[in-house]
Amino acid sequence: MIAVSLRGVRKAYAGRTVLDVADLAVGAKELFVLLGPSGGGKSTLLRIVAGLLKPDAGSVELFGKDVAGVPPHRRSLGVVFQGLALWPHMSVRGNLALGLDAIVPDAAERARRIADAAEQLGIARFLGARPGNLSGGERQRVALARALARRPSLLLLDEPFSDLDARTRREAARLVRRLHDEHGTTTILVTHDRTDAHLLADRIGVLRDGSLAVCGSPERLHADPGGRFAAEFLTDAAIVRGTVAHDGTLATPLGPIPLAVREEPGRALLVALRPDEVTLGARGAEGRVVACEFAGGAWRVRVAVGDTEVFAMHDRRLPAGDPVRVAPPGAPRRPFPEER
Repeated sequence: MIAVSLRGVRKAYAGRTVLDVADLAVGAKELFVLLGPSGGGKSTLLRIVAGLLKPDAGSVELFGKDVAGVPPHRRSLGVVFQGLALWPHMSVRGNLALGLDAIVPDAAERARRIADAAEQLGIARFLGARPGNLSGGERQRVALARALARRPSLLLLDEPFSDLDARTRREAARLVRRLHDEHGTTTILVTHDRTDAHLLADRIGVLRDGSLAVCGSPERLHADPGGRFAAEFLTDAAIVRGTVAHDGTLATPLGPIPLAVREEPGRALLVALRPDEVTLGARGAEGRVVACEFAGGAWRVRVAVGDTEVFAMHDRRLPAGDPVRVAPPGAPRRPFPEER
């Protein structure tokens, strides 16, 4: 079943189009991560799904029903906003109860939901506290508990980890994934951080200037990002230019690279090469070390071969200026044109 469907959805401000999505479908019980740079239209899309913004064109369906004109409180949503939107003058209990009476008229049932959500998120002992007296990670849990207390069919998370330090961010991301696996609630998470996307997503959609550039599982997009923008945004890949040779390979400064698809000889194309695909050793093109960075257990080496720069992983630090030989991957690659 399709939980969320957007068709021909467009939104513009002052004549500038910020969102133009031809077709996007999110499956029921899927954790879908919408990834892209700041200002790329991610939050606009989420607000349109939530009913907080009206699109200029197109349709939005939730669980098979067109929701044009349906207000947010009737869409069975849970929303965690960027910045969390907790009321500082209210207790944690008050924040969790906010708006819940419109969905759950019975006071005893509201109390049960608040207690259940607080227990599940590990914040039961903070119910009488104010948000300002909690840590960033604890406030994050309060915002998630408030959304889950509504028992939503669809959970929308807008940059929920943006104010957290690296360790707390990872813990919060793992918590979101665990809660999703336990509840099976369809979830759309917006972020500009690819680590969040790889850690959480069943599928990733990459927005570029308001349009969906590519969509797929983390594994598929890691191996085949489908274009330069997605490759540079999703991975540490270097972009290498080449020309299709008559033998079907792509001739590059690093040497010939096999292609997974047949291309017209003489055509100029690009391939994305990740550090783990490039080999430093006794064979390959002659290059020189430009820089070397420690990457946790290995060294990430930036190598120049003429005007082309690539990255490779090595077990020790190599001094800048050292000569090295660089070999491209032997497995077939899927190329893409410059404009993608």
